[in-house]
Amino acid sequence: MNGKLYKMMNWPEIEEIIYSDGDNPHRILGAHKVGSSYLVQAFFPDALSVSVYVDNQKKTYEMELADEAGFYAVTVPYVEKLKYKFIIKGVDGSETTIVDPYSFEPLLEREDFIKFGSGIHYHIYEKLGAHPMRRGGVNGTQFAVWAPSAARVSVIGDFNNWDGRLCQMRRLDPIGIFEIFIPGAKENDGYQFEIKTRSGLVFKRPDPYATESKGENGIISVINKPRSIAWTDQKWMVQRRKFDKDISPLSICEISIEAFADRHNGKTGFKEITADILEYVKNHGFDTVELMPVMKHVPEHFYHILNFYALDESNGTAEDFMNFVNTMHNEGIRVILDWVPTFFPRASFGLSDFDGKTLYEYEDPRVGIRPKSGDLIFDYGRKEVTNFLISNALFWIENYHVDGLRTSDISRILYLDYDRKPGEWMPNIYGGNENLEALEFLKQLTENVHKKNPGVLLITKETACWPQVTDSVDNGGLGFDYKWNNGWTRDFLSYMRNDPLFRSGHHDELTFSMIYCYTERFVLAFTHEELEKGLEGLYYMMPGDSYQKLANLRLALSYMMVHPGRKHIYMEPDALTIDQAVYIENMLSKLNEIYKDKAALHEADGSNDGFEWINNMAADECMISFARKSSDEKEMLIAVANMAGIEREIEVGVPADGRYTEVFNSDDVSYGGSGLLNEGKLSAVRKEVDGRNYSLKLKLAAVTLAIFSYVPYSEQEKKIRAIKEEEEIKKEQERKEKIEALKEKQNEEERKLLNELKLKYEKELAEQERAIEEKYEKIEEERICDIVSKEAIKSISGKSTGKRKTKKK
Repeated sequence: MNGKLYKMMNWPEIEEIIYSDGDNPHRILGAHKVGSSYLVQAFFPDALSVSVYVDNQKKTYEMELADEAGFYAVTVPYVEKLKYKFIIKGVDGSETTIVDPYSFEPLLEREDFIKFGSGIHYHIYEKLGAHPMRRGGVNGTQFAVWAPSAARVSVIGDFNNWDGRLCQMRRLDPIGIFEIFIPGAKENDGYQFEIKTRSGLVFKRPDPYATESKGENGIISVINKPRSIAWTDQKWMVQRRKFDKDISPLSICEISIEAFADRHNGKTGFKEITADILEYVKNHGFDTVELMPVMKHVPEHFYHILNFYALDESNGTAEDFMNFVNTMHNEGIRVILDWVPTFFPRASFGLSDFDGKTLYEYEDPRVGIRPKSGDLIFDYGRKEVTNFLISNALFWIENYHVDGLRTSDISRILYLDYDRKPGEWMPNIYGGNENLEALEFLKQLTENVHKKNPGVLLITKETACWPQVTDSVDNGGLGFDYKWNNGWTRDFLSYMRNDPLFRSGHHDELTFSMIYCYTERFVLAFTHEELEKGLEGLYYMMPGDSYQKLANLRLALSYMMVHPGRKHIYMEPDALTIDQAVYIENMLSKLNEIYKDKAALHEADGSNDGFEWINNMAADECMISFARKSSDEKEMLIAVANMAGIEREIEVGVPADGRYTEVFNSDDVSYGGSGLLNEGKLSAVRKEVDGRNYSLKLKLAAVTLAIFSYVPYSEQEKKIRAIKEEEEIKKEQERKEKIEALKEKQNEEERKLLNELKLKYEKELAEQERAIEEKYEKIEEERICDIVSKEAIKSISGKSTGKRKTKKK
């Protein structure tokens, strides 16, 4: 090496490159102006020789081996806007030409760092991760990753023989973002980030922002461009904005993609099963399909997400999923995804200890580890982490046209002491048990999703009664659109598990939900958490033999559809027998049709104006009845449920006079029932039942629910009914008056007769008393006489004896 070149070399920095210890390789690698020349330096540890070809000069310069580890250097004459390539000869005789990665300036700007560090860079996925592009006429990929605790980060992949020494990244900002542009890295190439900690530990991590992955557990990220299709759902997207969460119907069919695999020889990709899912959802009458997580997850553990931005490869390509959503929208079906912003698995191939230290999770295990499962909780105090999650939500909504997200249980992050014993949790700064950072994250999430995408629904599960979950952030709430009604699900399923003989003692489990059902906008949910195999799980939960189980299943589904609240049912195809599946399909299709067509079942779901108990006190009969109402009185429906195990004839009070028609009965033959129906138009009779002036007499089979529509009489009919009622009232009044007069006459005669009898009885009693007196007087006299007579005789006898004695003497 010539002395001039030797003096230009910065040997401490060269050692950083050779030992892969630095975080700013651009400071030394690449071309740097020195005087009237450029000092070009490169590190190719496996090269036999390296040359620099300067495009501006059409000239090649042989580089000198500055260090035997593979560090090369050369000076070239200065030219404006230097462009050059490396010509590398390998030990095997091969020759490769590459553009120097260290000849490119960073793309991330100061504004990006400020917004990301503040948690408001809502499309950060467009900056971080891997993005194929063309820069300065060169095709390659821009890489960026957030790893603030790393001493060095390199990109390894198919394009550099997975050698972490070659593409060392530059730290751009104290916030900890590393970046590099690698020419020649192209679509479909696999890659990872090789991270070296300050302690010298080296490990590999997949890209948190990768939109595609492969390998076991998605350990290898894949370079790809943002995907898109020729969307044809513009009409749906406009219509979606008009959805009113207070009055619009919402009936959700929850499914897992894997559940449809057996129908398609184990193929679970959206391309193969889109038509099947569409047919299944439409045949059952649902207007929404909710998918269990489609993101890259641990096999068989759908909610253990490994890569939040990547579709699980078993589900097909991003275009396949987009086509699935597009197809659903064109058929009027909403698509909601299960999304997990509350935890992630402790795994070396995921987010845990990403840069060698806790990064995405809390450092303190009293906050950052879920006690029972050992999963990790996101650090909501780091704005970069909340930015990661919010931008991820927007990524699925905006790129895939998803209509909503259903989050996992937010109670686990809202309460610091959830599932923890005293001493196992740390209070907040005010001494309370609320996680204030998680609270702010949820508010920020709901505000931004709704602001940027009106009509998109955010549904959550919350099991610890946090107040105002579905109230707006401005009013002090969390801003979610709907919340699962876990209390109703728990109580109702507990009631239904009982044999009908014993349900009377659990009547409060059936009626308690109406006390709180208007405190939030609720979704009534039979979910995968309660039903392991969809309706099959609900079927086997029911008491009795197979016929009774099916009848109870029909009753449970029917009751859900008429109870206030939006609807959510976890469904698995082929879970029931063919006959049972047909029956339930027929019934759900009809119930969903009634639910969507009848405003009374959804228009006033959030107000007690839409519900009125008729009879909720018949616990011994296991019977309830209630009215569902809308702004139009003609839309009123009456629901009557016989929860008992026997057929009943029931008189039910109705709120208004009119005709009632049975529009649904769960005992219909087409649903697998016995066919005991209330056919024809039933006219209410003027008879007081359940505190109502009018009533109906109905027949209900065992464990059956029936729905009756209401048709008021026309004005002419009302006048005729009024005349008839007036005459009936007069007749009843006259009859009542006559009955009262007869009763009064009867009472008077009874009083008169009673007085006569009383006098007679008193006379007889006096005579009997006199006879008794005389009898006992006579008895007394006789006894006294007897006593006197005996004494007299005794006295006379004594005198006679004394005379004889005297004479003898």
